[in-house]
Amino acid sequence: MVIQIGPYNVSSWRATTYVMVALSLGVFLIQRTSYAMFDLVFEVCIFHIPALVCAIIYLRFLGRSSG
Repeated sequence: MVIQIGPYNVSSWRATTYVMVALSLGVFLIQRTSYAMFDLVFEVCIFHIPALVCAIIYLRFLGRSSG
């Protein structure tokens, strides 16, 4: 399976990664400092794992587009 990677795809994954990491970081800080509204397992599954997956996909796209 060949994945076509154009500049649009890389830029959209970069934007998605930034949004997901910012959301994950924001939820983490709010949960730990002021108001705990989510269970730890829910928080990890809904916010942190998807942010990590987006970051991995974006970094793989960067590696393929530069090499």
